[in-house]
Amino acid sequence: MSSSPMFDDPLLQHFMNTFYGYGNYKGDYWFVGMEEGGGNSFTNIVRRLQDWDHRGRLELEDIVTYHAEIGVKRFFGSHPKLQPTWNRLIRIELSARGKDVHTENVRAYQKEHFGRQNSTNCLVELLPLPSPSLGHWLYAQHSQLPYLISREDYTKHYAPHRAEHLRQHMHEYKPKCVVFYSISLGYVYWWKRIAGVEFRKIDASDPLYIAKNEHTLFAITRHPVAKGVKNEYFHQVGKMLHQA
Repeated sequence: MSSSPMFDDPLLQHFMNTFYGYGNYKGDYWFVGMEEGGGNSFTNIVRRLQDWDHRGRLELEDIVTYHAEIGVKRFFGSHPKLQPTWNRLIRIELSARGKDVHTENVRAYQKEHFGRQNSTNCLVELLPLPSPSLGHWLYAQHSQLPYLISREDYTKHYAPHRAEHLRQHMHEYKPKCVVFYSISLGYVYWWKRIAGVEFRKIDASDPLYIAKNEHTLFAITRHPVAKGVKNEYFHQVGKMLHQA
């Protein structure tokens, strides 16, 4: 028998089946990532699961109040630190709206409007479990669920169902813009599957793709924390969405 502390597997399974991210499906701007960062330790993940449970097991959480519950407050408050991923997604939305992307405007938007339950946006993930990197996988040693033995098994088990769930929700809610982003270009397969439309590459030298259906403009972009990518890249993506 393993000597490692174990997750509450029924709760963990319900979380993986139910939780998709933050914000408001009725918002005009959707941001779809591979998975949430964080989850560096068993203790951190247990707290996330327990607080999600106590707050009602919601499909979309409020990013501010949920993070306050799990003890992450530095990205909110009177002068919040800019979160590396969120602040660049915010730059896309502000630019797409024709708004000023001055750093203090981005900070204010992160503090008050990004990922809130009454916001104009949502931040959702293809895969449900938080992880600090693709090479980090602690779930196998703390769970008896067979599809958590490896990241590969987990992805095969969850990605198809969750991709279909997101596809159906996009069809139902018809957001104005959906922006997909990931470190690995291997996830482009899933972004195309969710969107259900043919993408065209904007620049031969850059992994930026655009597609459109009757209701929604789709973009596949670099990840906000990809090496060497500057704020201006995300401003330009937003401007392109604004002009499309």
